Amino acid sequence: MNNLPTVTKKQRDIVDLLYSYRFLNRIQIQTFLKHKDYKTINLWLRDLLDKQYVGRIYSTDFAERTKPAIYYLSLNGIRHLKSMDFHSVDELGKRYREPTRSQAYIDRCLLLADCAIALEQARNEDDWPQSWYYFETEADYMSDSFYHFLVDSELAHPHLCYDKQIYEGCGVPTTAESYFLEIFDPGLPRYRVKKRLSDYIEFLGSGEWEDENKDDKLPIIQLVCPRTSDLIYAKRRTRGLLSEDWEYDDESRPHIQFTTIDKLKKLGILAKEIWEEA
Repeated sequence: MNNLPTVTKKQRDIVDLLYSYRFLNRIQIQTFLKHKDYKTINLWLRDLLDKQYVGRIYSTDFAERTKPAIYYLSLNGIRHLKSMDFHSVDELGKRYREPTRSQAYIDRCLLLADCAIALEQARNEDDWPQSWYYFETEADYMSDSFYHFLVDSELAHPHLCYDKQIYEGCGVPTTAESYFLEIFDPGLPRYRVKKRLSDYIEFLGSGEWEDENKDDKLPIIQLVCPRTSDLIYAKRRTRGLLSEDWEYDDESRPHIQFTTIDKLKKLGILAKEIWEEA
């Protein structure tokens, strides 16, 4: 792979971001890189495009021209990542199909990136108490990361995992919570929604989490539904499934929360008011 066109360290960072998030627009890439000059970002992206490290989705339609272009990994970007011998071959193989992804899939990736940006920007390491967020995308935990045990799980494959930790002073955090986030695509059949709900509840009662974590505090499951009608169905179904093993006032009862795509887009992942408990 030594014959690949030369790119800079910052451009390789863009390739890594596209591996993790699959699809990103220019604004998101600039935000992740914490770079102030959009012109420089555009130059890097144009060079990556010319060298076939990335592909681009850009509409020339007048009504769409104000929207930023969307980028994804292309042939040389995938070859570059293969040469690093870090990511699984199967996972990298999925990137060859990026040009054929549905609009719903692309929209979900962009929304997940916005969630990650919100978590990153909410970190407070300068004042006390400190708040700190750690997060991994599905692609991240397919590599050797903190949530790597989910690769072998037959029940839980969230799109985003994140931890919230609050430190009152040096040492152990005074508050620590883990979250699994999954976004249901529009048009997902009800039987598949039902299966995902059942899988998460089975995961929460299976002991898989406790086997991997010293803290037996279960993760909070956050599920994002396309429409309000989907949320009502999913929440009602979840309550019925939970009642089979836990009483409503049982302190050990898992937390499963719901919102809609529109609310998540409008108010963001950290807005407590958008989440409805099952």
